Amino acid sequence: MSPHNDTLTLRVRGMTCGGCEHAVKRTLMKLPGVESVSASHSGQSVRVDYKAGSVTIGAIRSAIESLGYDVQP
Repeated sequence: MSPHNDTLTLRVRGMTCGGCEHAVKRTLMKLPGVESVSASHSGQSVRVDYKAGSVTIGAIRSAIESLGYDVQP
């Protein structure tokens, strides 16, 4: 059975502009297993498509938090 792609949508507080969205996208795309990222500062959300088994949700959350944004439960 081959790994499949999963989608994760997180509520993220603190993004205020397109630059914030770009920073989140750039950071998450560096993680192994992350296929695509879309971020919306107006919607305060980040959607990540990733390969199951290649990256953990915790690693994704930590990467966003390392930029100073607050990931909601």
